[in-house]
Amino acid sequence: MPTIKVKSTHPATQGAFVVIDQADFNPDVHELYDDGTDQGMGVIERAPTVAELQAAHERLLAREREMDAERDRLDNQARANEAEAQRLADERAAAEKAAADKAAADKAAAKAAEKAAADTAKK
Repeated sequence: MPTIKVKSTHPATQGAFVVIDQADFNPDVHELYDDGTDQGMGVIERAPTVAELQAAHERLLAREREMDAERDRLDNQARANEAEAQRLADERAAAEKAAADKAAADKAAAKAAEKAAADTAKK
């Protein structure tokens, strides 16, 4: 099992570093003795600390709240758009009905005028 050097917690009794199994390395407890390069590990990708994870969690929660607010805003806008679309459809239907009624009234008036003219011509 690979081992790594970490800074000693008691340098007077343990020396400058101690050797632990790489699997036991905890960035919240241990600090690498060096950057790990002399241990054959290359560049070390350390696990995030609890504080870093908590900060990331808080950022995600804040982003979730922002997204919820945006979703609510968009839902409200969609409802307003649907209401406006219905109002415009009703207005169009009323205008079309008024135009049809006017055309029918004009046709009836023209027919009545023709009949009156024909009746007058007969007399």
